[in-house]
Amino acid sequence: MHLFIDLKEYLKGELPNFKIYNNSLLLFCGSKIYKINLNTKLIESPWIHSSGISTPLQTNEGLFFIKKDTLVHISPKGDLKKILSTNLSTTSKNGEAITLGKSRIFQTTSSLFLLEHRFGLNTFFRFNISKKNITKMKGAEALEDKIIHTCFNNNNEIWFGTDYGVLVYEIKDEQFQFKKQFLKDKEISQILKNQEGNYFFTTLHNGVYVIPNMHIEDCQISEKNKNINSLDIINDNTLAFGINTGTVGIYNTITNKKIYIETKTKGHISTLKYHKKTNLIFISKSYSAFTLDYSNFKLKKIKTRVFLNAKSLTNLKNDDLLLTDDNSIKIFKEGNLDNDTLIYNKRTHASHYNRDKDEVYIAFVDNLVKYDSVWNPTVIQHKNQALLGKSITQMSNGIVWFASLKNGIYGIKNDSILYHYTTKNGLMSNNIEQIEADKNILWIALDNSVQRFNFTTQKFETLTKRDGIISYDISGIEILKNKVYLSSDEGLLSIDKHQPFKKQNNEIYFNAFEINDRDTLVASIYKLAHDQNTIKISFNVNGFSFNHKGKYKYRLKGLNDNWLNTDKGINSVKYNSLPAGSYIFQVQSVLENQADNGAIKELSIVIYKPFWQTWWFRLGGIMLIFGSTVLFFKNKIKKKEKERIAELEKISLEKELMAINLTALRSQMNPHFIFNVLNSIQDLILQKNIKASYDYIVTFSELIRNALNYSSEDFIPIEKELKFLNVYLKLEKLRFGDAFNYTINSDIQELIKVPSLLIQPFIENALVHGLMHKKGEKELNISFEFKEEYLKCIITDNGIGRKKVNEIYTRQKNKNESFALSAIRKRLDIFKKKYNNNLGYVIEDLYSNEKDTGTKVILTLPFEYDF
Repeated sequence: MHLFIDLKEYLKGELPNFKIYNNSLLLFCGSKIYKINLNTKLIESPWIHSSGISTPLQTNEGLFFIKKDTLVHISPKGDLKKILSTNLSTTSKNGEAITLGKSRIFQTTSSLFLLEHRFGLNTFFRFNISKKNITKMKGAEALEDKIIHTCFNNNNEIWFGTDYGVLVYEIKDEQFQFKKQFLKDKEISQILKNQEGNYFFTTLHNGVYVIPNMHIEDCQISEKNKNINSLDIINDNTLAFGINTGTVGIYNTITNKKIYIETKTKGHISTLKYHKKTNLIFISKSYSAFTLDYSNFKLKKIKTRVFLNAKSLTNLKNDDLLLTDDNSIKIFKEGNLDNDTLIYNKRTHASHYNRDKDEVYIAFVDNLVKYDSVWNPTVIQHKNQALLGKSITQMSNGIVWFASLKNGIYGIKNDSILYHYTTKNGLMSNNIEQIEADKNILWIALDNSVQRFNFTTQKFETLTKRDGIISYDISGIEILKNKVYLSSDEGLLSIDKHQPFKKQNNEIYFNAFEINDRDTLVASIYKLAHDQNTIKISFNVNGFSFNHKGKYKYRLKGLNDNWLNTDKGINSVKYNSLPAGSYIFQVQSVLENQADNGAIKELSIVIYKPFWQTWWFRLGGIMLIFGSTVLFFKNKIKKKEKERIAELEKISLEKELMAINLTALRSQMNPHFIFNVLNSIQDLILQKNIKASYDYIVTFSELIRNALNYSSEDFIPIEKELKFLNVYLKLEKLRFGDAFNYTINSDIQELIKVPSLLIQPFIENALVHGLMHKKGEKELNISFEFKEEYLKCIITDNGIGRKKVNEIYTRQKNKNESFALSAIRKRLDIFKKKYNNNLGYVIEDLYSNEKDTGTKVILTLPFEYDF
């Protein structure tokens, strides 16, 4: 809601009447009319300028209002036309104002009227447009001193909203005729009627009142006399009723006049009955009984106790009066209390006289009994079960109806149960308070509604508190002329028996649509993604009372074609996690006991499949799987081929390694080395150093044995390699003498394997080429450096260096490569191919003050973990 236009500078605090007419907003002030274009908001200031502008009236023919003393008409095209002059003076001869406040125009179906407050009184005039004059109206004297806030035309009646409720008049014999008054203690400011026929009354101090059905009227019984226990007909225009306080009420249905006669004895009135011959109303109370003479309203106490606390009073033939009570059935001859006959001693609830057959039906506490004209009894049961109830009536077709306490109603003819109605076939409840027949119509008071049953059409119609029923505690039902009267603990109610059931507007519409708990615009078709599958659909029927009386049936075609019903007051349906597919949601309004339901309203919903469930995705998936399978087996074949080639290469490498290992073995076992070792041992023997010679023989044999063993293995544990090198150097020390010293340093903690017989040739090169030609101390250091990614062996000697060695070999013309280095290089190349590591060796020359001080060999070896 937002501000349309601010007119405070024009209105200056005045509250105008306004009408939206012909694409314009018309504001009727006391002396001006402003016209505002709804599109441009342009103001014609003022459109009409005149004193004495009345409250306007909008009709199908256009707008009418009074300007000074002239009736003006605005046509649908916007043309202004003067209709007639009222010729009503507004000031007296003394110049004093005759009128007060704004004039008001109102209408009936055929006439226009003018209301003015003249000389301190409300005065009414009728416009005679054809004669161009006005006529003063009579008959509305009760309105002269009232404050009239609104005039409402209702089916040729005029309803005046006043400070003393609503007063209803009709035009009869050219004057107002009062019909009724209601809400008399409320100040009514506005009256509205919606398309369902519900009436809304706004008040100045008490909020808004709703009367859902004007054909159901409260008879305005005073507050202290509302609790009515019994109801009976006196004549075509008069009812008598007994009140819980012990007072008797007489109600004239034409004049709405009530007379209350107090019995002034304790106890409530249990029942009363008008006796036509004596013109007496027989009144039974708990502790006393009376007759009331209807001609003079004189009350007379009944002295006999046989009339106390009667359950029912029924007029029989010959003006006899039947009484049933807690323990007996009696007949009073022609209503004479001194002439009674005892029929039966038993407690009763109700009685009914079938005048056509001279039969009496009596509801006892334990069964229903029919008595014929000579009081022969016939027990009436249903499926061998006793009938228990408290109300009996008869249709014009001869069917006697019995209201049970808990099992609905029974239709009886010729002592047999022909009809039985319950909640399963039309009733709103199985607990029945009262029933009353009107020809072939049955009025039924239940504990939750009032129903009308048409036996001819077999149709039930229902009234509830939403329709204006003031109470369900109904004590009596009587029918006078065109009205049904119901007495209850809340007073007396009248129902127009022909028009109380309004035709319900069952046109349904969708008012909300939620997707995944989020509102979206209402449309006729929805196309949703696969994850937009939680939906809530809300619907409604225009009207004040449908959701309190009706239900909805619905289905989602594509999910479930069966119709389902909502509970009363529920007007939405939610579906969670709908699968992909096409659906049509249908809903229909349903009123209980009404054959014609509303039209079916529907909307379409399409939930698309997720992409992985679509045909193109599945086709692509199949092609991908097929291609992947082909590629997999192709790669597997390639892999197998590579593995085969690699295996062949491995075999080839292993063969080559074996050959190289043999070459390496030969290098370890070269004749010079063996000759030198044996000469050294011979010298020890000649020196008679038996122990030393023995030790060296053992050491030499160990070296030979290990060399032979290791030559067949690619890798050996590093501990064995270190031991092998130590044995070899020990023998070389025997050869070189005390001038030769060596060290082997290794702090490797891991269990690893190294290539067999790969380090010894480099040590032998250091001895033969570097240290053999050196004079003085000969030092050889062997150390190992281990990281996760490599193993290095560093061999350092303090020999003569490669430069001098080359000079010596040049002089000797010996250019052959040192011992087994060629085989070692090939072996390392094979390891490179096998392990893809940067394997090999680097030889560095060592210098000190530009002099050769030795050689360093850095050998990078492959290794394996020894697990």
